[in-house]
Amino acid sequence: MADHIDRRKAVKEMLPFLSLDARGDVKSLALDYILGLSGSDSGKNFLNENEEYLRRLLDLTKDSNSNICRDAYKSLVNLSAELVISEKLLKYNIIQPFLSYALDPSSEHADKAAMILSNITRIDSACSEVLKITKTSVDCSLYRTVEVMCKENYNPHAKLNYLATFISNLTQVQESRDFILDKDRCVIQRLLPFTTYSASLVKRGGIVGVLKNCCFETSSHEWLLSDAVDILPHLLLPLTGPEEFPEDDMEKLPPDLQYMDENKQRESDPDIRRMLLDALLQLCATKHGREVMRKNNVYVILREFFNWETDEETKKACSNVIQVLIGDEPESSMQDLKQVQIPADVKFDEAEQTNTSNTEH
Repeated sequence: MADHIDRRKAVKEMLPFLSLDARGDVKSLALDYILGLSGSDSGKNFLNENEEYLRRLLDLTKDSNSNICRDAYKSLVNLSAELVISEKLLKYNIIQPFLSYALDPSSEHADKAAMILSNITRIDSACSEVLKITKTSVDCSLYRTVEVMCKENYNPHAKLNYLATFISNLTQVQESRDFILDKDRCVIQRLLPFTTYSASLVKRGGIVGVLKNCCFETSSHEWLLSDAVDILPHLLLPLTGPEEFPEDDMEKLPPDLQYMDENKQRESDPDIRRMLLDALLQLCATKHGREVMRKNNVYVILREFFNWETDEETKKACSNVIQVLIGDEPESSMQDLKQVQIPADVKFDEAEQTNTSNTEH
């Protein structure tokens, strides 16, 4: 107990050294210790309880010494992984300066700024704040963010892969999905090639997350599946293997999925595979979506994928799509599965559900 108190006292004594005008050597030592704390649960709890440290770390991201900036950003990356700390960081209005910094092609620590933005936008209020900023700032607009994310070698110091997960988080909000799906902007078409982007799992996963969220918009299904976007091959290609099909099956597949190389590899990450399958399932919600998928012989791709898949949760997600495709088409009043109203007499009351769960053993 005494050791714990002594450590907390020692950490508090470091606070004066975590300032822009502190001597460089002692500032570096103090920050190095805080960086270590930010990587442990007990350290995160301490820093969360002592909010002044968060403010000092934010100040140090502007230090003239690049190493000090780097360690301040690293600490904030670790801390922003905790939702309770992300909520506190939001109070300091960090979104606009961090987004502006991440989009600056000369920023040395842009990757870390993007990671912090990605962590913080797991909170709904942060997404709303971002959208306010992107509408009022040309330099931080959503269009520019997408444009920067799509550019290779935009910043010699950074890959900016976490801008993809940042954008994916934003598309949990309707307004962001509307922007991505704007027919006049051609935004979603720029994202499609990244479903097979081998250089970064983070960027690939972020883009697939964007596409999955956009597939929830049933009013856009016809456009997404049309030649104007042609989303289907981009969702299926990562799930497609090297298997050969009979000629009649092969001819029904989209051209980009025919005659795969014998070394063709499927998506390696099960989370991304599930997101792709979730997107396909959303496209099955409308009659038009189901018709296009059947016409393009999606079933045979998923059949081979199901036989290849070893992750049980992903197999189940694949099975859900297959069952819709091979099942009987619902009657005309139920063709849009998302618009089906459940009769009151068959609804499972929430209170009844709670009572049932309480009696299960």
